Parts: sequence; C-alpha cells; structure tokens
Amino acid sequence: MSIPLLLNFSPISGPLLLNKENIYEQRILESGVRHLPHPSDSEKHRQYLQRTPCATASWYPQQPPPNSDTVDFFQRLSTETLFFIFYYMEGTKAQYLAAKALKKQSWRFHTRYMMWFQRHEEPKIITEEYEQGTYIYFDYEKWGQRKKEGFTFEYRYLEDRDLN
Repeated sequence: MSIPLLLNFSPISGPLLLNKENIYEQRILESGVRHLPHPSDSEKHRQYLQRTPCATASWYPQQPPPNSDTVDFFQRLSTETLFFIFYYMEGTKAQYLAAKALKKQSWRFHTRYMMWFQRHEEPKIITEEYEQGTYIYFDYEKWGQRKKEGFTFEYRYLEDRDLN
C-alpha cells in the first residue's frame, strides 16, 4: 500500500513538497501497513500433542527435540522434508514453518496448481502480470522435482502473503 500523492496537497497553498523527514515517515507508515499483526499472533502457544499416542521403547525419544518449532530448526531440514511437512501436516504450525523455510529458499507457491515453483534461471519475459521462463517445480503426485521450460507464472496465482 502506498499513500497517494494527492495527500501532499494543501487546498490553500497547493502542492506540498515533502522533506526527508516526511518521506521517512511515509515509508515507515507504509511498512507498518504491510506488516500488520496476524490474528494468530495473539494465540496462546499450545503444547505439542501426539496425534496417535502409542507405547514406545524407553530409549526412544519421548518428547520432540528442543526448539523443533522454530524457523531456524526448519531451515536445517532438507527441501524434501519441508515439502512432506507442507503437504501432509495441513493446518498446523509445522506447515506454516515449512512454508516459511521454503520461501527463504526462493520457492514460490502457485495457488492454481497448488505446487511450489523455483526459478531455474532468470525469466526470459517479465511483465506486470506474469513472467515466463524455465522453472523447477515440486510435483507432489510423483513426489519429485521437475523442470518446466517456457512456463508462464502469472502473478495473480502467486501466494504472496508475507510470512514474517
């Protein structure tokens, strides 16, 4: 979101020139609007609950590893593990953290195909509505990465929510 230039207009004196401080304030306001809190930010942190508890040997870990619910932990996981978590743990914090880790690796989620894409090289064509080039995508049906040449990635299908 950006503040329209019409707000820099006074009915009495006409257009106003913004000084450096005003420009800085405008940028801070725009940044604040882009990073509004998400409703889940106010939720109380829930303890890990096993989905299907079963008896395990005493030598097997009984609790999840410490800090296993942080972005740093997820960034250390393999890309394939992140895809597994994303597709098979829907609606969980783990899915959110996996998506965040994938985005940090330059993967982008396509909402039409429900797949993750990554540029293989710089796109041949870039416009306001799309970019076209060679991409690597993760095919969750065949469970592997594939290469697609001449793919048109329309920005309207880009999941662009900021996960910070």
